[in-house]
Amino acid sequence: MSGSRLSAYERLQRLRPAGPPVAPEDEDALDGPFGPPPLAGAPPEPPPGPPASALEGLERQLLGAPGEGLTLRERLQRLAEAAARRQPAPRPRAAALEELVQGQRIANERGEFFLIESEQPLESFHGALPLTRLGLASEESVRLLTGEPLFGFDLARAVFLDTETTGLAGGTGTAAFLIGVGFVDGDRFRVRQYFMRDYHEEPALLHALAAELARFEHVVTFNGKLFDLPLLETRFRLARARYPLKGAPHLDLLHPARRLWKARLESCRLQALEAGLLGLQRQGDVAGELIPGLYFDYVRSRDARRLLKVFDHNRTDIVSLAALAALACQWVAQGLAEEPLDLLSLGRVLERGAAHERSAAAYRRALSSAEQRVRRPALLRLAAQAARAGRFDEALPLWAEAAEAGEWRALRALAVHHEHRTRRLDEALAWVERGLACEAREWPGEAREDLLRRQRRLARRLAGVAR
Repeated sequence: MSGSRLSAYERLQRLRPAGPPVAPEDEDALDGPFGPPPLAGAPPEPPPGPPASALEGLERQLLGAPGEGLTLRERLQRLAEAAARRQPAPRPRAAALEELVQGQRIANERGEFFLIESEQPLESFHGALPLTRLGLASEESVRLLTGEPLFGFDLARAVFLDTETTGLAGGTGTAAFLIGVGFVDGDRFRVRQYFMRDYHEEPALLHALAAELARFEHVVTFNGKLFDLPLLETRFRLARARYPLKGAPHLDLLHPARRLWKARLESCRLQALEAGLLGLQRQGDVAGELIPGLYFDYVRSRDARRLLKVFDHNRTDIVSLAALAALACQWVAQGLAEEPLDLLSLGRVLERGAAHERSAAAYRRALSSAEQRVRRPALLRLAAQAARAGRFDEALPLWAEAAEAGEWRALRALAVHHEHRTRRLDEALAWVERGLACEAREWPGEAREDLLRRQRRLARRLAGVAR
């Protein structure tokens, strides 16, 4: 066989001197520290492997110390094993959406999108509230809650809507990649989540969503007036499709929730309301500001694992929205408030809805509190209601008590009353001067200016009377 057809290894074997075969375990002894001895008549070859200084540097970098007392082969083997350990673990296979959630691809004339459906009995509880309360909310309670004439509004026939978007700033560059809708269906509460796996699926999603929303006459959101509904209207317009909720009566729960519960809870974010009113604590929830990034990661990788928390977040938002809307209607319908701050807030909501007798009852209950931050506003509200009705005999002691507590609006009201109604200018001036003497630090800047103007005017009028 010609030497040119042999491999390099076979050619080297032919050049080895004749002798008995060497057992594999004896190769190290035969080769010595730097491999086999040079072939007879062949020029000396440099030792294989890196120079000693470079080898020691690698050992120190990967192992922390050189391999003293080991053969070159052992040292190189240790380095190879250390390098292998430092290699990143292989990336797991991307998990497809269909493998992780119970949903289905939906195809229509505009393309395809993904739909996820879930349901729960109305008898079930969401936190501390049974969803059966949705059927008890009356049109009158919705009107009182909002202060708006939402005629015929029925939570049991409304759609509860929440979106997850590609950005939080809005505008035409922001799309809703997940749109969740919830509604009462017989004895169940159903949630349908319309999900676009990529931007090209938006037309098909909106086409199917339009048919869904067209079944409802009323819509409930949380901050939907400023965000969700304008965003959807923009996306329908860009898709050259009709927006199905145009002109539909809309209950945006954020604003009534603030009026009812902000005084006590301070934060009226949906999750704060869940915890404070429903006793619901989410476990492992994803922060809203992270959701756009998770969607972009999915579009790039097609790995749906991290999207599961987004679907759960959206679904919980919708059920919480329904439960809190039912609870808010129950509060105004039955006067469920017990805490003094809640009673004060409930009185304001009822007064805004022109339920004056019920609001006065809530204010009087709030007066059971010894806290001035509750008593003073309640006194002022009751006095204002009595004055509007011409019952000044009721208003005067209420103003007087608030004035004794340093409430500048009560001092001003008493000065106005005596200057313009009883014409007792000296009494009016006395209330003004009492206010200037006990000026409180928390008064707004215009309070002192108002009292000073009244003092000057009343002093001039009294001087004129004296002449």
